[in-house]
Order: sequence, then structure tokens, then C-alpha cells
Amino acid sequence: MSDAIPGRGQYSDLARRQRLDWLRARTDARLATLENTGLNPQHLVGNVENFVGSVEVPVGLAGPLLFAGEAAHGSIVAPLATTEGALVASASRGARALTMSGGVTTTVLSQRMTRAPAFEFADIAGARQFTAWLGKHRDRLDEQVRLVSRHTRLVEVDPYQIGRHLHVRFSFETADAAGQNMTTAATWQICRWLTDVLADENDLRPRSMLLEGNLSGDKKVTAGSLVAGRGSRVTAECRLSHEAVTTVLRTTPSAMVKSHAVTLLGAQQAGMTGYGVNAANIVAALFLATGQDVACVHESSVSFLSIEMDGDELVATILLPNLVVGTVGGGTALPHQRELLDMLGCSGTGGVRRLAEIIAGFALALDMSTVAAVVSGQFAQAHQRLGRGRRVEWLREGDLNTALLQPLLAQGTGDPRLHVTEVRRMPPLHSDGIASELGALGERRKLIGLHPLRVTWTDGDGSGTTVDLVAKVKPRGEEIVAGIARLMSLCGADAARAWSHWGGDTEFTDAHRRELSVYRRPERVLQDLLPRCRGLLDDDEREAHVILMERFRHDGEPWARDRVDDALRAVAAVHGHWLGRDKELLHEGWLHHVPEPEYLARSGELWEALVRHTAADQPGLLGAGRRDILLGIIGQAEEWARETRALPRTLVHNDFSPRNIAVQDGRFIVYDWELATIGLPQRDVVELLAFTLGTDSTAADVGRFLTVHARAVAAASPEAATLVTGSDWRRGYQLALREFLMTRLALYAAGHTQREFGFLPGLMRTAFHLWDLEQ
Repeated sequence: MSDAIPGRGQYSDLARRQRLDWLRARTDARLATLENTGLNPQHLVGNVENFVGSVEVPVGLAGPLLFAGEAAHGSIVAPLATTEGALVASASRGARALTMSGGVTTTVLSQRMTRAPAFEFADIAGARQFTAWLGKHRDRLDEQVRLVSRHTRLVEVDPYQIGRHLHVRFSFETADAAGQNMTTAATWQICRWLTDVLADENDLRPRSMLLEGNLSGDKKVTAGSLVAGRGSRVTAECRLSHEAVTTVLRTTPSAMVKSHAVTLLGAQQAGMTGYGVNAANIVAALFLATGQDVACVHESSVSFLSIEMDGDELVATILLPNLVVGTVGGGTALPHQRELLDMLGCSGTGGVRRLAEIIAGFALALDMSTVAAVVSGQFAQAHQRLGRGRRVEWLREGDLNTALLQPLLAQGTGDPRLHVTEVRRMPPLHSDGIASELGALGERRKLIGLHPLRVTWTDGDGSGTTVDLVAKVKPRGEEIVAGIARLMSLCGADAARAWSHWGGDTEFTDAHRRELSVYRRPERVLQDLLPRCRGLLDDDEREAHVILMERFRHDGEPWARDRVDDALRAVAAVHGHWLGRDKELLHEGWLHHVPEPEYLARSGELWEALVRHTAADQPGLLGAGRRDILLGIIGQAEEWARETRALPRTLVHNDFSPRNIAVQDGRFIVYDWELATIGLPQRDVVELLAFTLGTDSTAADVGRFLTVHARAVAAASPEAATLVTGSDWRRGYQLALREFLMTRLALYAAGHTQREFGFLPGLMRTAFHLWDLEQ
């Protein structure tokens, strides 16, 4: 095989694929992700050589941020291309605080691009004489620049002599281009002209010349660039109200000013160039999104941040002295980057000033959010990762293969001679579920979620079978708890601290073990509800917890009264089977960690912190009236939790909503049992009604549903019938409603402030309507 990369200088898809095949043969790497690209090779001349494929970077939307700048006006949303979790959320939080306080004022102070050729002369006198000559012919230099570009203007010529060497710093204005290529071409034209015009001037002619003598500071942080300017010199300022700091940033203005003073001393001790907090994140993310020269992130990210008090308000200013940006040329012509520049309103004349102001405004917003996070301890919590004392061979994308699935299917089908011949990945499902998403926040380094597969095998008799299955790869319970902790870190110090104290005792702990235990249970009443299980993998060493189940689809029918009745009857069989056997279930241990009712009273500070945060952050969702209802329930938890403990309890699904119930060929399939626990059977009734009823339902409607459920529970066994008859079923429902409002609804609402749940507004309306009916 030749060592030469094939297709040199060729911009065609055929040449691209030849290079890709050559690279595969050379490295034995599959490189499947490079197979397809949305870029046209013929349009990449001048952008890249030896084109082989493209790399996708996720783009998230930060903001909106209100601007009152010279070029940037109104409410602006920024596309941030990044792989760093919490960046977009933190920038959005800062943007919200700034917007709540009246927005950010921005302006571009100057725009320069530099090139600095170096000349060598016979002696010091020659260099000195050339410097004087150059000053006398300044107008001739302008003529040479105009020969190269009508958009480029030479604004400064600064000579720096060092012995017989002379460095000349040419500064240009380059309109809407970043200008590196423009200034290089213009400087080269000047140098060629100097060579020609001084060809016969032995006393003036340089002995040698370099187009760049490293004085311009190109792609480097230099003191000269900070003072003289390179790129756009742009500044942004905001005035943060006391209310915005306390309710959105979750700290106080005085604490932020004190933190700023302390960290400024640290920056001075470290010899930091400039002083900033987090501008590089915004600069890099917007550079990637809009096609800027990423190598310029280093110099462009230098910033000067100032924070001071003015009365009870906070005044913050940021200066980016060397922001090298352009809206024409280079990567700005690529299709994705051009669309995002268009979206920002930066693609026309004057767009570079608007882009510079947008970057400065969002850099200031992120700095304010980050300072607040450091002050209140949220920063560490938002970036925490579970510690492990050993290296773990996690499941990866390619591990869902024949070798992994064969023993699972052989065990699940009871056929030891079963042989898996093919495993094909199918298109992903629309969602991995909230638990998987939270688990991914807690641990992003391994495979989790729902993975549709088409599996072919031959059984012991040689018969072939092809089945569509789903591999549910579960996050560990502690990863879900850590994922929620990351959300809580953005909800303020009180919520983060309370979750750190009480989150480990919630039903999310051991969620992965609990669901696998449910699928192992032999009881027919439970097996009839579960998806058909084809195999289980429970490997603690690899932290691999997998349920291989049938692929089923929702029938899409609306949740009318009859369907609710049927769902309640279906789950009632499980409730009736274990009703009153809560001590037995606890003793068996297969549900693992089960919070007791007393936990609700002890953990009141957690639920109160979530409620108060949501009420402050989303008053339209949780107004004062609803807030006070929840706080009242929390305040009385000790009393009603004691009453809950005295009523008959059972195994409950604890997440019994249409999101986890499918109806296929008349069969109810109930899945996602990771939150299953011991509780009042009415707990599942509450959740289903909250998701399916409307605000036009009546107390009589609720009573009818409770009767349907109670009769179905009683029908499970004589013992269940006795317990149902001997208890106040409506009172059990009222207590279960209190628990649902205090815990699950409060957690949904707090999470909604950081991750939008489309179902939540309707759920809130119905849940509080159910509360009103019971009053």
C-alpha cells in the first residue's frame, strides 16, 4: 500500500471515498461515522485539503438575551456548538438574569488586523534610515493595499527596531472579514513593492525579509495586542438588580463582589493575562457554530471582567480586546455556519460588529452565572462525576452484538442450544425516557437508554426466528441521583444542598436493581402486565444492567373513561396480590431501598426548597396559591405520613402514567418499573388520574374510578377483599394525593425550570384540580 494519501488536490466525492478506504486499510479502523457527510467536496476548496469526512458538534440554544448595543439590538438567541455539559444551561441562566435586569449594553471600540514583516539590514544605521524613508512614503503604501483589496484599509504603520533588524507592524481595517488572509495579501504586496522600488538603493534595501516576524501576535496572547488592538475590541456592560441576583443566580450581589476581589488576587498571583472567568467557552462555542478560525480562540478569549456594587445593584463589565471574528470568508461560507450567521442577523454588511457584540454579551452572561455558581457551591455540583475506585469496562455502542445477546436469549427462552446469527441496530426510539436522560447527566461515559434491535437466531431444532426486540440498558440508581443533583445545582444553593442531603434516600436509589428484580418475579399477575422479557444481564463488574424485551407500540388511542377503568383493573391485580404484605416484601429485599412514610416528614427541607425555587422561577406554573398548598402539605407531612403508615400497603408501580402504559391488541403493557416501591395502592390511581383527567372532572367522577379500582383489588383474593372493606378507600386516595403533590410533582416542577417537560402544565392543572375536589 502506498504511503501517499490518494487524490491529492482533488475535490470530489470519489477522491474522498478513496482517501477513506486508504485510511481504513492503513489503520484497520472502521470509520463508519465518516462514510456520509452533508458537505459538498467541490465547495471546500480553500477550506481544507485531503477532505475525508466531517465531524458533528452538538449545537444548543442559549438565551434569549436582551441587547441594547450599537449593532446588536433586541432579544437574541445564541447557537453554542459544544460538548461541555452545563455550558448552555449556565449561559442561559446568566442571560435570564441580565434580561430580567434590563439587558446588556454592547459596543465595538475598534477593529484591527495586523501583520508584521521583519527586515534585516547591513547595520543599525541602515535600519534607522529605512524607518525614516518608510514614514515619508506612507501614502504609497496605501496605494499598494488598494491594488489587493477595496475592503482593506491600512490605518497604522508602527516600526520596532532591534539592532539591524526592523519589525514593522501594519494594522488594517478589514470590514466584515476577520482579515488574516486580507492582511497577509496586502502586506505581501507592500513587501514586493518595497523590493522593487529599492532595488537600486543599496543604502536602503533590506538584506532579507520575512513576511511575518512574529510580532503581530497572530493566534497568540500578547501584551502588544492587548494595548494596540488585534481583531475587534468589544465591551459589554450590565446592571443586575438585587432581585435578579437572588432569584435567578441564587446568591447575593455582595457575595459576588467579594468573590471577584478574591479571585482577582489569585489571577494576579498566577500572572494571568487579562482577568476573566469563562469567556473562552462562549468564544469557542460561537466560533465553531459560525465558522470562525478556531485557532484564534486563544487570543480571542482574553478578557477583563469588572464587578462592583452600585447601591444594592451589581454593575458588571467585560472587555474582549482581541476578538478575531469575521462574517465573510473562511469557514463562514460553509452551509451550516452560514445558516447560523443568517439566524443571528450577522451575514450582511456590518455583520461583524453585531457578531462581536453578541459574543461579548453572552460572555458577560456566562461569567455572571459562573461567578454565582462558584460563590454558592453550584459549580462543583454541576460538574460532579461519580467516583470509582477501579477501571470499569462499560458497555459501548458495539457491545450489543451476538456474543452478548446469545447467553441472554438462551437463558430467557430456556433453549441452551439457541444460536444467535445476526444482530442489527434499528432506528432509535423517539425518547429514552426521563430516567435514562437523568442517568446520562450523572454518567455520560457509557451506553444507556433504549436500543431497538432486530435479532435472528436458530433454536435447538434448527428453526430460524427473526424478532424485533429492545435492549433497555439502565443507568445505575446513583447515576440518576447524580443527574438530578446536576439539575438541582442550577436551582440554587438551597435546592442543591437539600438534594445532597436527602436525594440518596429517594426511590431513585437502586432503581436499576429494582427493575431487574421485578422482571425476575414469577407471579402471574405481574408477568401478565410486563413486556415479554427475553433475557436479563446484571453484571456489576461492568455496571451493565440490561433488560432484553419485546418491541411493542402504543395504539395511540385517547385515554377515555373506559381505558382508564381497564388500566386501573389491570394494575389492581398486582395491588390485590400484595395488599397488606408490605412487611413480607420488605423482608424479601428484592425491592432494595424503599423509603418509609416517615422519610416524607424528615425530608421536608428538600421538598420545600424545590417548591420555593419553582415558585420564584416559574410563577406562571406555580403561583402563590399553589405554592402555599404545597408548603402546607409539606408542613403537615409528619401527621399524614403517620396515617399513611396505618393503612394497608402493597407493591405499587409509582410511575403509573400513560407514558409507561401501552395497549397492544387489547393487552395492557406496563413498563418502566424502576421506581416500584411499597405504598398505598391509591398512589397509582392518583398518578393515572392526574395525567388523564381534565379540569372538568368532578368529585363523583373520582369516586367512580376509585370504586372500579377498589372492586378490582378486592377481587384478587379473600384477604385483599377484607382489607379493602376494612379501610377508607377515599381517605387512602387523599393521602396518596398529598404524597404525589409533595414529592413527584414538586420534583417535576423543579426539573422543569431547567429541562422543559411538555406534559407538566396540563399535569399541574389537573393535579391541583383533584386537590380542590377533595377540599
